[in-house]
Amino acid sequence: MEIEEFRQQFIDELRFNAEHEGTEPETQFINKALDDLEQMGELNDPMPMSVEMKGRRGRIMAFDAYAYDEADSALIMIASDFVNERDKVSTLTNGRIDDLYNHMKNFIDECVNGDVADYCDESDPAINVAREFKKKIGKGMISTEIMRFKFFILSNSVLSKQVKNVTKEDFLERPVELNVWTVERFFQTFASNASEIIEFDTADFDCPGIQCIKADLGGQTHYDAYLGIVPGKFLADIYLKYGSKLLQGNVRAFLSVRGKVNKGIRETIMNHPSNFFTYNNGIAIVARSVGFSPDGNRIIHFVDPQIINGGQTTASLANAIIRKEDKNGMDTLFVPMKLTVLNVENEMSEEQLEQYNDITKTISKCANSQNVVSDADFFSNHPFHVLMEKLSRKVMAPPIAGNPYQTIWFYERSRGKWEQEQMKLTVAQRKTFCEKNPKNQVIKKEKLAKCLNTLYMNPHQVCQSSAINFSRFAEVIEKMYDESRESINEEFFKKCVCSVIMFDQLDTLINKAEWYPKGGNKAQIVPYTISKLMTLIPKGRDLDWKTIWQKQSLYPALADELMRLALKTHNFLIEQANGGLVRTISRTQGVWANFKSYKFDLSDKFLASLISIEETKSDEAVAKREHKFNAKIEASVEIFKLGARYWMDVYNALNKEQLLPYGDLDLIKNVASVISRNSLPSDAQCKRLIKVISKAEDKGYVMP
Repeated sequence: MEIEEFRQQFIDELRFNAEHEGTEPETQFINKALDDLEQMGELNDPMPMSVEMKGRRGRIMAFDAYAYDEADSALIMIASDFVNERDKVSTLTNGRIDDLYNHMKNFIDECVNGDVADYCDESDPAINVAREFKKKIGKGMISTEIMRFKFFILSNSVLSKQVKNVTKEDFLERPVELNVWTVERFFQTFASNASEIIEFDTADFDCPGIQCIKADLGGQTHYDAYLGIVPGKFLADIYLKYGSKLLQGNVRAFLSVRGKVNKGIRETIMNHPSNFFTYNNGIAIVARSVGFSPDGNRIIHFVDPQIINGGQTTASLANAIIRKEDKNGMDTLFVPMKLTVLNVENEMSEEQLEQYNDITKTISKCANSQNVVSDADFFSNHPFHVLMEKLSRKVMAPPIAGNPYQTIWFYERSRGKWEQEQMKLTVAQRKTFCEKNPKNQVIKKEKLAKCLNTLYMNPHQVCQSSAINFSRFAEVIEKMYDESRESINEEFFKKCVCSVIMFDQLDTLINKAEWYPKGGNKAQIVPYTISKLMTLIPKGRDLDWKTIWQKQSLYPALADELMRLALKTHNFLIEQANGGLVRTISRTQGVWANFKSYKFDLSDKFLASLISIEETKSDEAVAKREHKFNAKIEASVEIFKLGARYWMDVYNALNKEQLLPYGDLDLIKNVASVISRNSLPSDAQCKRLIKVISKAEDKGYVMP
């Protein structure tokens, strides 16, 4: 697929969705761009909110969304530059970029040094946002929550060739980062199957290189390892430029949820910089590749360095420079570094990406002593996703609306997979692919987490950032996977799809409702409404999930009840906010507890539409038995595919080490014998074999 074709498809999709949902193409553009940037890890929990007003001396104050990056202590402002012209592609110039940047900056300046309420109606939600900004920015640099500003410009125009540099001066004593995202930039990112990578020379930051020694790992690894000494000033400078892009995605979310600036680190920076190397545990970095000085003793070039342990150390060094707290200077401050280099020069394959994820997960879990990183923090690598991907390709949705064919609900195990699978297809092949895998049936991991956690009656968690909600959801799914893996089957997948259908269709219905104000609180109303309804369903009854699946839509009684309740939810949240932000109060356990006790009587029509819970359980039991049977066959096949020679090698090694009793060793030998006769081992043999191998691994044996 070429860029022009991608652009046309991109714009056509916006127009189609706008017409279908009764919104404007620009609204669709903003929502899609924010969603894509969140998937890439560029943003976390962005809040769409279009504001435009004139302030002092007629200056324009405007933005279209905002967000916070807690790991980076940053306030993020986002402006849209959407041109809705079908046959003409406009150009994004330096002047237009400066205008949009200044409009966003003006709003922040008014928040801190003026009063936004002087320039808008007293009921305008911008007033509450302005107060929140002012509180977070604070009066000084010591107690502030905002250490830097990030500005994003989203545009469907082509970037002018005259735009060479978008670097901006510090604002309110804080560093500024300006990002311009055009359709071309989105295309390049999706085509490469990766987020944009960081690449730089140490000389760019006045550093002659990083002193290091290479570890001798015996030549048995696929990566290289180094121990190094990093100048604190260099580490702070790269963080000031790249911010939390340097933090590996999972660790970034982990830090933003739990991490706080360490007072001990800060005190050492301020008063004992020369002792920092001794007192600090150092940082751990994984990089795709590095370049060396001519004598080979210094690293002078980095490709995609990601800090997977030591994010607090790095952020504290940068914050000390911003706050001017490094009283004795950083010339004598050095940080220990452990560096893992994957030696990947080009784009990473899926296998290399999996290896990268495994390495970062293991290092982070082992190295982080201040806050233990659980498996849930790295849930994106969990085998649950592999299973869901398989189910999504297998369980096809019934044809609807006169379509003669079944379709797939495409589960994205890795970001941008739907787009990437089309990149090398012809126009005709792409048309067939999109008919079978419609864009509106792509399920992202984070979206599933929202919909299922809503169904599990945790709307206050759903209203948190995607990272926090995803972590909470992971704990539930991880337990399910460990204790009842066979429950993750075809019926479970169908119910997952139904939860997405309910979430999205309610969102659309609310958006079209007469009572819903422009720029309202759909993001909070939807999960609260669905969760509340789930609490009200009488014992022994359930929603008619089978009908939702067959129709691929909400049935009338359910849609009507949800909308009746949604209006009550809207009024309740406004009342609870009491002039504040619904987004903020909706995240608290107390507000959800209050809404759970809120009286709402279900209609007779809705009650009559409910089915017996036994019917649902019966379908789930059948699916569980089928999945269990299939899993047994798959286990036998996987063991068989390793071959008789493989299992005899395992037997000989364990026999030599005398790690297992005779009966366990004999089982391995028998399995090898069965496979040598070209037969599958039995289910009982497979079960016992897995236990035997686990026992051997617990004693230190490593499978070949």
